[in-house]
Amino acid sequence: MKTALSKRFWRYSYALLSLVAVLGCGISAYFLFLKPGMPECRAVLYMSDQISDKLIQRVLLLSVVPDGPRKATLLVNGSLFDGDRRYVIDRILVVDYQKQGSNYRLHLKETIRKPLDNLEKEDFNRRLPMSAPVFHWRIERVDPRHYLFTGNNAPFFVCATAA
Repeated sequence: MKTALSKRFWRYSYALLSLVAVLGCGISAYFLFLKPGMPECRAVLYMSDQISDKLIQRVLLLSVVPDGPRKATLLVNGSLFDGDRRYVIDRILVVDYQKQGSNYRLHLKETIRKPLDNLEKEDFNRRLPMSAPVFHWRIERVDPRHYLFTGNNAPFFVCATAA
């Protein structure tokens, strides 16, 4: 009985070791390639500018959604106020990113303007936070629910996760 158990163990030991090796490679590949590096979170941005005797205010809801390995979608919804005039901002920004530690280099692949978006002036479009084709973020975890997004010289916003 003991010899039969011992023979069965040696017979299947290579299969068992190869299964453990494949499982280890699969877990490593998940953490290297598939696990999103950017947190899924939301932030409300309130910005105002004084330009030649008129006040321009922006209130934006920015949602960061990881979309596969090294891809993310930024949902930008909100309003821009130019005196009495209100413009609606409703855009989807698709970005590819490269991560080095907590530094992210984002390349803007596509900007999708939804039908409600009526911000046509180029001067106002340049005042939106994501108007450049390449931008740099540093994402630091403040606590389990909050992340600090900073640029090269100043913080941009604090983003909160759902849970």
